[in-house]
Amino acid sequence: MINMMETIKEKKIKIARTRNGTPCLWESLMSFSDLKRATVIYGKNKVAKNAVFVNQERDKQALVPIQIGDYISKAFEDKHGIALSVFRIDEISSMENTAIVTPVFRKSSLVQEHLVDTEFEVMINQTIEKLSSSRVIANPKTISI
Repeated sequence: MINMMETIKEKKIKIARTRNGTPCLWESLMSFSDLKRATVIYGKNKVAKNAVFVNQERDKQALVPIQIGDYISKAFEDKHGIALSVFRIDEISSMENTAIVTPVFRKSSLVQEHLVDTEFEVMINQTIEKLSSSRVIANPKTISI
């Protein structure tokens, strides 16, 4: 059997930026006719990060600043079950709106031999919860006046 973690090394993803250039990713919940996809951003400490913008009513629900070492947790749900992925952000381009990420955990409900790694358990459970609750996981940033 082929180990997926060995076959997929890294990939380039698109990122967003704030007006002042801070690199960000969107926490989101996307619904298609046959698929739901939840994406949540976590810090190096595996705790949900603070968002600079939150709008619960949109597909892209929270704009979250990112740094090298942060994590992206994704859950996909369709009629076959749930697939999970966790990526680590390894590089953020200063020249373009891209980042390099490496998969650190993958599991499909169709693959029974892999258990959820306890290192990512809280992140994965919150991302799965987002599929059904639609709630924003990122903490809204509080602004002091």
